[in-house]
Amino acid sequence: MLSKLQYTRYKGCPKHLWLYRNKKEVLTPPDEAVQKKLDRGYDIGLLAQKQFPGGVAVQNGWKNPQAAAAQTRELMARGVPAIYEAAFLYHDIFVLVDILQKTPGGWNIIEVKSSGKNINPIYLDDVSIQNYVVAKNGVSVEHCYLMHINTDYFQTTDETDWTQFFLRTQLDSELTPFAEIEQQLAEIKKLLAGPEPEGVLDKNGCAGCEAHDYCWREIPEGSVFEIFRSRQARELMAQGMPRVQDVPPGSCQTDKLNHWVEVYRTRQPYIDRAALARWLSRLKYPLYYLDFETCQPVIPLWRFSRPYQQIPFQFSLHIQREPGGAYEHREYLFEGKQDPRFGCVEALLRYIGPAGTLLAHHAIFEKSRLTEMAHDLPLPPNQSQALLAMSERFVDTKIPFQQDYLHPAMCGSASIKKVLPALVPELTYEGMPIANGGDAMNAFDQLYFGQLSEAEQARLRSDLRRYCEQDTWAMVQLVEKLRASI
Repeated sequence: MLSKLQYTRYKGCPKHLWLYRNKKEVLTPPDEAVQKKLDRGYDIGLLAQKQFPGGVAVQNGWKNPQAAAAQTRELMARGVPAIYEAAFLYHDIFVLVDILQKTPGGWNIIEVKSSGKNINPIYLDDVSIQNYVVAKNGVSVEHCYLMHINTDYFQTTDETDWTQFFLRTQLDSELTPFAEIEQQLAEIKKLLAGPEPEGVLDKNGCAGCEAHDYCWREIPEGSVFEIFRSRQARELMAQGMPRVQDVPPGSCQTDKLNHWVEVYRTRQPYIDRAALARWLSRLKYPLYYLDFETCQPVIPLWRFSRPYQQIPFQFSLHIQREPGGAYEHREYLFEGKQDPRFGCVEALLRYIGPAGTLLAHHAIFEKSRLTEMAHDLPLPPNQSQALLAMSERFVDTKIPFQQDYLHPAMCGSASIKKVLPALVPELTYEGMPIANGGDAMNAFDQLYFGQLSEAEQARLRSDLRRYCEQDTWAMVQLVEKLRASI
């Protein structure tokens, strides 16, 4: 039996479907982040159902598709206003429709997603196969919609306005024609009956896939995928150059790639000292090394915020007031249930003076949080202006490692989690209870929503402080390394 999920697997990657049906043991179970996304989708689905009162849910469709399809037909015959998880079978294809809405002339198919305004093309495939199967059951489908989240919705009250929170986008004109779907179904049948197909390796497309480890198992360390775009990397592999060091020196189209090839070949860093000196000359004392930790509620927890908005609940700040001077550490961490941004703003204005350079790794993130708080919160004008002024004083510690300081241990990445082990290996995140931004978000959820003892709260808050402080101290150490390099 083919499900809509399996159909969309095929549209995304035929090998993924083949493995799922014929070699499932090689697939990895979803990690914590993926499972959290699945749980979030389930919760949003329940919220969406509440926008269609009087509906009836079809239970346990996957356990007994025939019975679920029969129950769906019975509910349709009764004329209920909406059916949740409506089940339909056609030629061994089984689909569950999130919400089947009764209309004067027929029924609407409504697919619910927990994503924002942008429509992933895979959603069109999802709705297309539903539309095909439902119509082949003799149902008059009036319209097909995607019900998703309006990330522009700005909540100004304590209660969420669900009519503004959800978007309903009509997809009728973008769905796959039935003839094309039938051709694809024939291709799927042939695919599943045949040998294991070749996959198309793509760094971004394969990221997070449950078949990633299996499909990439033969890709060597130091592969061309580390510095080249996926299409070019595949071409190089086809030419017998699977590793960066196999690429002929000076053969790339950009100086940056040629420098990286030389770094991989010699295992020696490439350092443009003149460029680093120019970057360092931009730093004006006092220096403020800033890092935010954020939560990202799908449903706004506080007024003056949007779905999925990155809300700062913590920051670390290392301050050096003069060349060669000692480093001071300041920090902020939310308490209670109130909007953490107000406390964050108060602490920022207390610790950061009107002059000097702010530094962050991938600084657009910190800059965006400052400008959002300045524009979104009902702050006195002088405070909003101070935050906006801060946002104009950033220098990004990531920039030098994108082109001017390349180290073989960075594996082609300027991410702080790659740069730090290369330049400051003694400063590690390994073994830390909170070791990345995702861990910090989970810690926020536990502190805000969980039922933790005082001791557990104290431990978690200590772990958060230690992690965030290390992020800014890491930037301090990287800048010191840049100074030493010139």
